Amino acid sequence: MNWYLVLLLILPLLFNSCQGGEDKKMEDKKEPSLAGEKILMVIAPQNFRDEEFEEPHSLFLSEGANVVVASTDTNEAKGMLGMKVKPDKLIEDVTALDFDAIVLIGGSGSTILWDNEKLHELLKSAYENKKIIGAICLSPVTLVKAGILKGKSATCYETPDVVQIFKENEVELTKKTVEVTEKIVTANGPPAAKDYAEKIVELLK
Repeated sequence: MNWYLVLLLILPLLFNSCQGGEDKKMEDKKEPSLAGEKILMVIAPQNFRDEEFEEPHSLFLSEGANVVVASTDTNEAKGMLGMKVKPDKLIEDVTALDFDAIVLIGGSGSTILWDNEKLHELLKSAYENKKIIGAICLSPVTLVKAGILKGKSATCYETPDVVQIFKENEVELTKKTVEVTEKIVTANGPPAAKDYAEKIVELLK
């Protein structure tokens, strides 16, 4: 057999092998799991917790979600560790039906949102319409005061005030790092930010 015939036999095999590799690469490039999903992240205008925003925000974007940030004003918000975020919307200008998930970020500044009536209305609407709801650190208190956790379990950054508020509103305060109750995800602080974000993504898939 001469070399010309050998090449004629080998070249198709090489081509098919390369083609198979390209097909494998195409299979590996899967569509982001949250493509088309809309997530609202709510932060305090000052002293939100940086990691609790950054971890979920980065994950949501990497999974293809459309993320909107809301606060009590649209001036640049500043985190406890110096992060700066400019909110896209006012809380009063957003509607739960426009989103697949409402995600609250904690930090010492989040206590000013505990009694925010517009946010309470937003959360009640989200709950009634079976949206995913998340709250981390001190922000689960906002869910408690909105009345959507009554008779349920949740976790939170624990202080004497938090313990009392949970008790008064008939919500069980657990010691878990992350707690999932129905479609509500709560977490107890910055170290839980990654798990918190991943649980929300799981529920959205």
